[in-house]
Amino acid sequence: MKSLITALAVTFLLGTFADAQQRQIQLKVGDVDLGRFEVDTQKTPIFEAGGVKDKNVPNPRDWLEIEIEFTVDGPADAVVPELQFRFYAGFKDQNGQGRTLTGDVRYKNVVCGEQYFATRYVSPNTLGEITGDFRRFQANAVEAAGVEVYYNGVIVGGESTMSGSSAKFWEVTGTTPGLLSKDKTPFALLWIDRYPDIANDGR
Repeated sequence: MKSLITALAVTFLLGTFADAQQRQIQLKVGDVDLGRFEVDTQKTPIFEAGGVKDKNVPNPRDWLEIEIEFTVDGPADAVVPELQFRFYAGFKDQNGQGRTLTGDVRYKNVVCGEQYFATRYVSPNTLGEITGDFRRFQANAVEAAGVEVYYNGVIVGGESTMSGSSAKFWEVTGTTPGLLSKDKTPFALLWIDRYPDIANDGR
């Protein structure tokens, strides 16, 4: 009897695993539905901690936050094992030259039909190097934002604040690294359930 129960339990677990595997789908262009970009500044957060002396931070610095809402079309509860988002942010630097920062992030276990957000950040120091002002930053200094979404190395979605021939502005300006994953910023512990889990090291 014990052997029969064990065999049934194993069969159930294998069936559950197979069912979960079947719910993982393949994606095509258009299956990732992207919303509009939100481009804004966030002050460096101030956290309270026990066992340390409190220190006054009179002027928290500005970070650039770029965020976009997305959902994946597919069967209910189907799971996409991994999606790669490649972000772009276009600026005019202090010399009036176009400059585009980029950065990738891979999200894992994205459930179809669920509302998610993808985000990237630019540090205060990098913003200062671009604009020449290390004390403050205005979000309207970002002239364009864009994102490409990849599944298994193939583009399945994209969005840009530009239109027409300028939509992929990064192909004209070229790119340099500089967009940081949330887990590489002071915001790592904030709003956790707003975003899918990150599958890479957030480079």
